[in-house]
Amino acid sequence: MNKNYEEKLLKFLKLFWLRPENGLLLAFKSGIMEDIKFESPSLDLSCGDGMYMFTHLGGTFSDNFDYFKSTQAEKFSHDSFVDIYDAFDPNYSPEIISPPKSQIDYGTDWKQTLLNKAATLNIYKNLILHDNNKKLPFEDNFFKTIYSNSIYWVETIDFLIADLYRILRPDGTLVLQIMTPYHHETLDKLDNLFSKEAIDILDRQRRDSYKGLKTYDEWIKLFKKAGFKIKETRNVYPNEFILDLWNIGLRPIAHLLIQMNDALSPEKRLQIKKPWVDIFFKLFKPLLFSQESFKFEKSPYLLFILEK
Repeated sequence: MNKNYEEKLLKFLKLFWLRPENGLLLAFKSGIMEDIKFESPSLDLSCGDGMYMFTHLGGTFSDNFDYFKSTQAEKFSHDSFVDIYDAFDPNYSPEIISPPKSQIDYGTDWKQTLLNKAATLNIYKNLILHDNNKKLPFEDNFFKTIYSNSIYWVETIDFLIADLYRILRPDGTLVLQIMTPYHHETLDKLDNLFSKEAIDILDRQRRDSYKGLKTYDEWIKLFKKAGFKIKETRNVYPNEFILDLWNIGLRPIAHLLIQMNDALSPEKRLQIKKPWVDIFFKLFKPLLFSQESFKFEKSPYLLFILEK
């Protein structure tokens, strides 16, 4: 790892300070694709609220802003699951210090609330509401660069991969960050140690929600079946300890932390946030230099660079 990973870790920790384990994983996700260029026409499929791509491409938010603005955390309980972040306050206004170094031509997502948030960042030239279980709303051979880190949510995964092949230009590149069943191995190991209630608190329905999880070999077969050539495969995380942190982390109390955060004055929030981020940066920084121990066949999260 290089200094660039440290800078990314600090940026993502500031943005995701109440879920620092997310900041750590996003630093790896961004760092592993630092050399990838988004040549136009470009697409971020399932772009969400745009904060990850904004930060990945060099944008900087004010320390006063974070991922936890405009949520419905007060509606969440472990007995009544809701998506905390599926919310949009009309007064939502990210404080931007500097914009990204480039823009993406198209961003799509299936939640309008997330697209509304993404629209405030001016990183996507066009935003489209779309369910990836349906045919993609683009012409054949259209995109030079396509990126997605969410295709494993889709039930009709074979159809989606074939459709991505359809809309990619013959000289184009498809970049996918893909989860495998090993991503939740921490929870699998805890199944026999914790009660079902405890596991449900840690899981938050994640293992049931990811419909398209495949092993490394299964992903390879799907890509080749669709006609893709595999240019390169990369491990995103170096070892399983990093996934153990993420699978447990502060997720069980995130909704409560957000509500506590909302009750603070802006001055008090920033007073707490600065040392909070500093502590987790010192804790997580050594992990950036972990030795890689995953083989592709057992990797929980992979980056594939595909060509038509």
